[in-house]
Amino acid sequence: MLLLEICLKKQLAAFSEIPCVRGNWLKHEVGEGHEGTCKYVTIAFKYIRLDVMGNKIGRNQLCPCGSGKKYKHCCENKVDWNQIRKKRLDTIPHLSIRGRNLLFVNKIAEALQLDSTPHSMKYYKAAFTKGAVIKIHEALMEIWTPDIDIHNTLKNARSDVSGLYIGDYEPEYILKGLVRHSTYSNKLLVVDPFIYPLSVREKFNPILKPEQYRTQTLKNVNFWFLLFPWIEAGIVEIIRTPADFDPKLNWESMKQGKQKYEENKEFRKAVDKSVSELSDRHLDKRAIQLQLLSAPNSYLEKLFDESELDKKGLTSKGLISFIEQQREADPDFLETLDKISGQLHIFSAGGNYNVAMLTANLTDSYLVTDLYAKWKEIEIDRENTDAKNKEWTPFAKAFQNLELKFLNNLSLEHALILRKENRLESLRVFLRKVWKSARTTDQFSEANAKLLAEELNEEIIKAEEEWKQIDRNLLKWIGAELGSGIAAAGPMIASGYGQFLAAAIATAGTINLGVTQSERKSFKSKYPAAFFLKLK
Repeated sequence: MLLLEICLKKQLAAFSEIPCVRGNWLKHEVGEGHEGTCKYVTIAFKYIRLDVMGNKIGRNQLCPCGSGKKYKHCCENKVDWNQIRKKRLDTIPHLSIRGRNLLFVNKIAEALQLDSTPHSMKYYKAAFTKGAVIKIHEALMEIWTPDIDIHNTLKNARSDVSGLYIGDYEPEYILKGLVRHSTYSNKLLVVDPFIYPLSVREKFNPILKPEQYRTQTLKNVNFWFLLFPWIEAGIVEIIRTPADFDPKLNWESMKQGKQKYEENKEFRKAVDKSVSELSDRHLDKRAIQLQLLSAPNSYLEKLFDESELDKKGLTSKGLISFIEQQREADPDFLETLDKISGQLHIFSAGGNYNVAMLTANLTDSYLVTDLYAKWKEIEIDRENTDAKNKEWTPFAKAFQNLELKFLNNLSLEHALILRKENRLESLRVFLRKVWKSARTTDQFSEANAKLLAEELNEEIIKAEEEWKQIDRNLLKWIGAELGSGIAAAGPMIASGYGQFLAAAIATAGTINLGVTQSERKSFKSKYPAAFFLKLK
């Protein structure tokens, strides 16, 4: 207890020294404040209703499985949706992964009684009752039933080039991974952070013990809403792994991971390094959430008096007012319903390596992460990986670690543009070509990220110079045609027919201008690196 008090006092003192905190704290004392809006709900959240009970399906209609593909390119001759509709059979077993994802988002909204109306953060978080926690986890089991053929379901999710993300799930880090790898991957798979109720003992089952999962359910729902635009766009799919449905597999994979940690010194060092890195990323935020914001007001007042913060011009009333504002504004924080029930907090990173490899093999995906320990584990096991991982994972590591500032400007919009303009394949081929030219003989070497960055920058500079040359040619031709046009129009101007000047210039310059426009149109296909020019 004494150690906890010392930690809290340190946090409180450090918290009070942050400029924006001091300013807001003092402002809050004089009555200023606002009711925050929940960004996860007002992003234009909407229901996606799967068309599973309509009229006869046309071949060019969207497939009822929810894949986003046309029926003729998806379930035709595989699933008889017309009979399913006619007999009103259960549709869930025939849904694609994306279809299951969309259905689950709808189930979440129903459990929380949400609609497209903007809601305050206070209203949104109040919806995470014990009843809502139960309904959400029951929906999860309805969509991913215990008797599901998970191996076959995952095999049906295969794509030409797809990555399985097993890294940091905090919004800042997973979005960085998704936007980067969406520039060459058709699809990215993410393991669901929700606990599968039957995969844990009864005392940890969220359906039987919902009160201890309220905060984690809030955080998981926020995660789903964060990825919802990517799911809707067909770029990301949230999956479950075979370990959820096979307790023995889950237990054995954990034992193997523990054994590897104990026996492999290199891997042990990598794990320790990743633990330190994750602490640097998240420890301060977690400490504030789990200790400062969770502490009772009476306890905070006691700590305030003992910390002598009143000498800095602050008051305990101002502290409590500010802390209450932070409690309401933090999208991942929930106050406990009573003083007895605690909250379970789970850190997600896509599961352990053995289960991830099995899942990657089933989905024909390569592994991608932002955690040093997992890269090291992949490297240690490189001889046992399949062809897809051998081909793409070393590149994914280098691409993830690229220190190019303009890559931070990537967004979902850029991923959608690549697909809309059918440029994904050409950019993928280009990046592979650059990678082969830049890498060392050791494909997992830490030096490869720097070498890839240098090579990519050179290609971007070439593209930029070519674009400038097209512009220079255009200006040169315009100047030349302007001169010849004026000369040709001289007699007309002298005769008072100056209105024909523009026509004379346009006629003279048509051929060269057409050549320039053609060069502009072919520029993107000739120089795939041009995609990155807009990001700089």
